[in-house]
Amino acid sequence: MDGTLVAMKGGPAVQMISPGPGQTERDMESLWRANVEAIRSVIAESGVSPDDIAAVSATGHGNGLYLVDAEGDPTFGAVISTDERAEARVSQWVSDPGFESEILPRTAQSLWPGQPPALLAWIKSERPEVLERTRWALLASGFVRMRLTGEATVNLSDVSGTSLFNVGERRYDRTILDFFGIPELAEKLPRVVGATELAGRVTRRAAEETGLREGTPVAGGVFDIAASALASGLVTKNRLAVVTGTWSINEFVSDEPVIDKDLFMTSIYPTEHAWLVTEGSPTSAGAFEWFINAVLAPAARLGGGNVDDRGRLYDAVDELVFSQEVENGDVPVYLPFVFGTSKHPMTRGAWTRLVSDSGLGAIIRSVYEGVVFSHMEHIAQLEKYAVLPQEAIFTGGIANSARWTQLFADASQRQLHVTQVKEAGALGTAMAGAVLAGEYGSIDEAAAAMHPGYRVVDPDPTKATRYAERFGAWKAAVSRLEGGHGDDR
Repeated sequence: MDGTLVAMKGGPAVQMISPGPGQTERDMESLWRANVEAIRSVIAESGVSPDDIAAVSATGHGNGLYLVDAEGDPTFGAVISTDERAEARVSQWVSDPGFESEILPRTAQSLWPGQPPALLAWIKSERPEVLERTRWALLASGFVRMRLTGEATVNLSDVSGTSLFNVGERRYDRTILDFFGIPELAEKLPRVVGATELAGRVTRRAAEETGLREGTPVAGGVFDIAASALASGLVTKNRLAVVTGTWSINEFVSDEPVIDKDLFMTSIYPTEHAWLVTEGSPTSAGAFEWFINAVLAPAARLGGGNVDDRGRLYDAVDELVFSQEVENGDVPVYLPFVFGTSKHPMTRGAWTRLVSDSGLGAIIRSVYEGVVFSHMEHIAQLEKYAVLPQEAIFTGGIANSARWTQLFADASQRQLHVTQVKEAGALGTAMAGAVLAGEYGSIDEAAAAMHPGYRVVDPDPTKATRYAERFGAWKAAVSRLEGGHGDDR
């Protein structure tokens, strides 16, 4: 078992639902059906007998909230980590001196509205009847595991990123729950399992639905940001990894936890005695996808265009953006904060420097650049805690565009080691399954043996000045919108 891809199958993203302002959910049953279809399809495409599948391991986005009853049936929508309905509660908690003195040393992360404590407190206040029907408060991969095994679990790396968990003592903590006003919900928190531990086995019902063999072992699995890092070969401390998904994830491995109110998150990494130090916001490829879904696709449909072939659409957008060189003054400045940002919680998405002759190509280029600049801002924060090299492991949606990847290298002036795998998160959590199946003795061994290799992208030094100026304009725009004095005119 060397990490070679045998088959891969995906499908259309499950539609996002917004029941109210700042609320982002998905239908949980639709999400499960999408997983069932993916599992069935990949088994059929691979030609592998279900009897030969040694283990199953799931990953998923961190945080958010998946409430279910004792049978694993939904009692609420699947709340996504971009949700902002509990923003007022978070502001109140952060301003409480007890957060920094008592809670931060236990959780090792900042607070934000899409985390389980904020969402549980909101539901307790606004929809208490939901909690009366709820047996388990799960995360995304935990919901899938429960449907597969009938067991309510959360993996260690996932729960260590929720602000519900004492990461130093590796346990749920009554002090934390008391601070958030939800002590009575302790009984709804699932059993914690390690990445490579047995979380359960595929039930007869799940086997009938998915085509998996009844009794197949299911691993605890890995938090998606850690899974992508594992697949990218992030096992050496103080090496930078960049994951360009819905979230802008920028991280390095440390042998000691970093605890600072200005840091986004420190979580438990699946390799031995390791911590994952992370800066992140929902400002990466997801902000670009918002632009596609909210602006480009509807406009194209109005004109009778076909936008169902997303690969073709992305290629066309790439060509439009990079078909000609543009001067700095011709490109607007885009702040990709449409789902918020941990760095500037009171600032929202915006364009500045728009003029009458700002063409579509320049506007889309500003989206590309804004996403990159948000990553760069997070990386600058990480550099306060470690000396990071002028290179980075690189994976995620942006890596599918060679030209956007080059833009990232040029703007950051970092050599990028692009992971040669399309679904890094799936490979990373598969490593946990490989250990559970006995193929390797540890995650460290699996990561070394199953890593797919890199494609190296060097920065163009002649672009350094141009992007330094653009990044300066971007930071000035952020400062101006925050009420500072940056000049973005």
